[in-house]
Amino acid sequence: MVDKLDDDLAAEQQIINDLREFLNRDRKGKSWLDINDDGMVDLDDFRDMLLRFEWILFSGFLLVILPAMNYLGITEIDSDLFWSLAGFCLMIEGFISVYQIRVLRRRSHED
Repeated sequence: MVDKLDDDLAAEQQIINDLREFLNRDRKGKSWLDINDDGMVDLDDFRDMLLRFEWILFSGFLLVILPAMNYLGITEIDSDLFWSLAGFCLMIEGFISVYQIRVLRRRSHED
């Protein structure tokens, strides 16, 4: 039974490799959208692109610069925009934390 399972897994892996080769057949080099370097642009790349700490740094940078520009009179941005930006920053941080906790739980269940 174990050999049958191993054969099924090997066949499934071969199908996945064949599919990747087919989908990437016209590529000359790596796509800049292939964030996780698996040779295929898929939802995992989209997830990895969105769940990055750089977004927290970027939104935090905006939360420092934009109010300072408002204070200096360079801009006249409504304060509701700043609260929305702060909420966006917290939302990103929450998504990243939840994602990292799920990855750690999966890894602990695999061991």
